Amino acid sequence: MKKRTPKPLRRATLETTLKPFFSMEQDHVEQVCGKMIRQWRPLIDQSEHCSMLLWIADGSEILMWNGDLDTEIEWAKYIGLANEECFGISDPDDPMRARPYTDNPSRITYRDLMRIVATFKRLAAEQGLTMEVGATFDPGPEFVYSDFKYSLHREINDAALGGNFVSLRPDYKVICCWSQLKGDNLPYAEFPHGIPEGTSFGQFLGRQTRRFLSDFGFDYIWLSNGFGFSYFPWTYLGSNFDGSSFNQADVHEMKANIMSFWDDFKAECPDFRTEVRGTNFSTGIELAKDFVPLDEMYAKKVVELPPPNSPWGALNRDFGLEMSGYMSRIAVLPGETFPFRFYANDPWFWQNPWWDAYDREAYDIYCPMSVGRVNAAGRIENPGIIEILSIDTEKGELIDACPAEIIPHLTKAVKDFPDQPGILTWLYPFHEYFRLVAERQELASLVFFDDWFVRNAINQGLPLNTVISTESFRTVMDAEIGSLKETILLVSASMLTQEMIPYLMNHVEQGGKMLLYGPLSQPDLLAALNLRQAEGLVGTFRLESELAEDQLAVPRSQLIKHDPLISGGAIQEIVADTADPHTVVKARVKQDDKERAYAIVTKRPDWNGGAVAWTRGTLAFETGANSHLPVRQSTDYVDSSIFIRYLLADLGYVFLQNRYDETTLLYPGTRYQEFAKPIYCFVSRQDNAYWFSGYKQDATATMQLAFPDGAPLLIGQSAIISEGCATYTMDTSFHRECRFLVKQKGAGIVACKEGHPIRTPKKDTARSIVLTGLKEADVTILPPVEMLHAGRVEVCADRVYLPLEDQATASYIRLKGISGTIEVTW
Repeated sequence: MKKRTPKPLRRATLETTLKPFFSMEQDHVEQVCGKMIRQWRPLIDQSEHCSMLLWIADGSEILMWNGDLDTEIEWAKYIGLANEECFGISDPDDPMRARPYTDNPSRITYRDLMRIVATFKRLAAEQGLTMEVGATFDPGPEFVYSDFKYSLHREINDAALGGNFVSLRPDYKVICCWSQLKGDNLPYAEFPHGIPEGTSFGQFLGRQTRRFLSDFGFDYIWLSNGFGFSYFPWTYLGSNFDGSSFNQADVHEMKANIMSFWDDFKAECPDFRTEVRGTNFSTGIELAKDFVPLDEMYAKKVVELPPPNSPWGALNRDFGLEMSGYMSRIAVLPGETFPFRFYANDPWFWQNPWWDAYDREAYDIYCPMSVGRVNAAGRIENPGIIEILSIDTEKGELIDACPAEIIPHLTKAVKDFPDQPGILTWLYPFHEYFRLVAERQELASLVFFDDWFVRNAINQGLPLNTVISTESFRTVMDAEIGSLKETILLVSASMLTQEMIPYLMNHVEQGGKMLLYGPLSQPDLLAALNLRQAEGLVGTFRLESELAEDQLAVPRSQLIKHDPLISGGAIQEIVADTADPHTVVKARVKQDDKERAYAIVTKRPDWNGGAVAWTRGTLAFETGANSHLPVRQSTDYVDSSIFIRYLLADLGYVFLQNRYDETTLLYPGTRYQEFAKPIYCFVSRQDNAYWFSGYKQDATATMQLAFPDGAPLLIGQSAIISEGCATYTMDTSFHRECRFLVKQKGAGIVACKEGHPIRTPKKDTARSIVLTGLKEADVTILPPVEMLHAGRVEVCADRVYLPLEDQATASYIRLKGISGTIEVTW
């Protein structure tokens, strides 16, 4: 029997509303279901199985299910905001108010819904596919007019339940997952005589969900938009942080509230899988502001998958928050894999991101899909599930061009999944965060600082796309697995336990590199870095830096404003022994006659080439504003999170940029105002190559790159080589392969282009890559490992094949003193 080739994905999930069903005639239902499967079949075929996630209404169809199949469903047939009173809308002509998406929306009953679910499964099975169908639940008011939420049982939206209420609007109410229901005498499928007084919402939803899924043939439930995490998840403030202070809630009480929902819900609905959207924030931010017990949710297996990457890249271009949030959630897994979600269309509102937000550019595919998590065996794991929100538009359209354009990018990203750590790996203290806050909740501010600082650093161009948990790191080190030798460890200084420091210093002493951020307090670590603590300083500082920085036409500020509330306390660190030649201060801050170290690099002779860089870090936020995201300080102050990227140069990697100014305002004077962030650039590794994936929001910016073995040459690009760096213009969205690194003294343009496949002395056909413009260059070649070990790599210069050393066990080929043009084949 022929061995079955495993598919690269475990599942492809397609999400849709019922809007494409303009009629409930069975022929039309079959046509729509068949078209959805047919359009996305190339993605489905890359997966072991597929699912269709149905956005029927907002979950009210579950709450109101009473067993009568001929009851009409209030379904999501609108464009705009339903329950307009929750959004302060009183004008009937307000353009934001919900209106039917078509003149005559279908009348849909529960019996029709049953047919739709059955039709999807039958058509898939007829094509040899295994399809699940999922139901959805959303706690908010925007999708449909919900009698249950906003008329019959308003008590589940009581702001007092959330403790420190931080909704963006006082009238915007969402369901509190740990609320209790008032009694009623209405018939429900699982409560035929009504809801008993004091029934927990988790118990009611769980029992109704189990019955609903069973009755209609659904396979799982998806809880959306932060439900099951916190009361109001859409602001950076929360029950524990009001913008002016922490300690606004009790950690044990808030965790118990959230887990009471999960305990009740899963007790009533134990046999169906529950998947979650989560919030737009990271694990640490959720913990600090709302005490969200993600560790307990994982440990109890109430969810089998972590939340996917958030859609905030599409909504507000905050890719730093999308990437850091994604990595923080997958550092530890509740099950065996994790999902990636792409925001293709928005079926409820006017925006369809692939066309309207991304401008048909694929950066929000390639950047998050470059993320890899390192497991306890030291191996990279990639997302096993791809989810598409959604395959229909707000008008119920199933546009052929949408899958035709998106799927090739998804296929390419899957093919190029990383198979080893990138150049920078985040050592994420997942369990340390939860233990620290449980024991000393006043230190939640440290966790808040950590994750926001990393988010800011990614928004400033930090190439971070690999994560490992501290537990997995210790296991890898104990087993002497070498998979982390070539990656720089990004580490929170404030979260380092006494147990972790020997592991990290052993890594450094064996030649490894570490990049620390945040306040230092551990005596052993302070001693190793030649630092000590002094009187803490806060407020405004004058900054002095010796770091190589981005070139700006408009110089940046020389001031830092350090708020200890959100920046991990005061700045205390100073150099202990100023005569130590192995400690170099790269940045310092001064206040009157007082000075503190702000960034240092330490390299000791007995570290075998190892090095440690550290920056104190400050969150450049104004506190107190009730908004989705923190408000940046004015440009009178520098955002020092960029220093992490600058410090990479002292660890062998230069990532510098030429930009007009620090915060260019795009489209001033319009409703599209936003700040152009530095170029996002993430570097992953796959089959010995580097892959550069990124997004350049400011088309005028350029990027300078240098690695330890030379300036990277991206295939299909030309670069100006000068002073050891390659300068690139790059496209808005890029995903480029790099297998060549060049060191040369002379400046000039070097091009790296794909050539025609040719016959060589060793091969009938070969891939050909041509490098031109070399000037006495040392060239490092990184071919595919299989080709390298098979001895299939050849280099031709002036029609002469150069002699090469044995390649049987090597990971690279090095050529010296090369000028002109060479052709490399394998």
